[in-house]
Amino acid sequence: MKAAGTAVAALLATFALCAAALTGWMLMASGASGQSGCPSADLDDNAVPAELSPLFAAASKAYGLDPEGPAILAGLTKVESDFGRNMGPSSAGAIGWTQFMPDTWRRYGVDADGDGKADPMAAADAITSAARYLKALGAPADWHRALLGYNHAEWYVTRVLDQARALSTGTTDVAAVCSAPLDVGSGGRVFGGGRIVPTPGEPGMTIDERLLSDLAFLRARFHVTVTAGYAPTGHEPHGEHPLGLAVDLVPGPGGTWDEVDALAHWAEPQQNHPRPPFRWVGYDGDPGHGRGNHLHLSWIHAPAPSGPPAAWVQVLTGSR
Repeated sequence: MKAAGTAVAALLATFALCAAALTGWMLMASGASGQSGCPSADLDDNAVPAELSPLFAAASKAYGLDPEGPAILAGLTKVESDFGRNMGPSSAGAIGWTQFMPDTWRRYGVDADGDGKADPMAAADAITSAARYLKALGAPADWHRALLGYNHAEWYVTRVLDQARALSTGTTDVAAVCSAPLDVGSGGRVFGGGRIVPTPGEPGMTIDERLLSDLAFLRARFHVTVTAGYAPTGHEPHGEHPLGLAVDLVPGPGGTWDEVDALAHWAEPQQNHPRPPFRWVGYDGDPGHGRGNHLHLSWIHAPAPSGPPAAWVQVLTGSR
């Protein structure tokens, strides 16, 4: 996970440069448009609700998390519950604004609104308790360790920091926010070509030649291996496998399902809203796909009703 750690360090360094401007995210909460780490949905849906901004500031101050604290607490709350739109319980049993497990809540939950009980369904209690828990986990001295303790996945750390940085800067530059953890070069539409060729290092697997660079990048970055590529039969007949423009992925040598999780969440930051160049991402929430099964990635392409090759395909990395 060295590469992931380096990426997070770079994100934190960039985030630190924004510290002087963190008060600006409160202005955004009052009406300016915010943005999630890699959104495909309407940006206004991702603005910080005005009534929550004082809670993030107060909780951060109470546990000494300034200056990064308010934005990171906002980013965490957005990722965990979409600012209260999804209160759980999760599949693991976590509930509330900041998705606490019951045992952890019993240890760290506080009554911040003064109503006589600590309630994870109350915004003030949940946000303040999250600040308390992050402090116990090592924030603000080591945000990476604290966030990894909150949810044990590198993709989660990166996602919260992406979201926090977007909220703190008010940026509308989607590419700048989303590409920060990954240097993927220049992609776009590739016209012509489209031979079905062997996939290097994947015995028996073939794919449209225009995806070789993308696949090499994904394999190197996320340590995945291909279990299905070009397949004229055995998959959705109108999908991308019969065109050579889809792959099914599982952990490769030295890889883990955490890395497949990271790739899935990076390729599809919000369910049913994949980032280009991906047309469809099949993972958790999609029948027959997910952790322990496989991750499916399909690429955007020109219509190809008569089969391969498609006239053009959109790629991530371009030629190398």
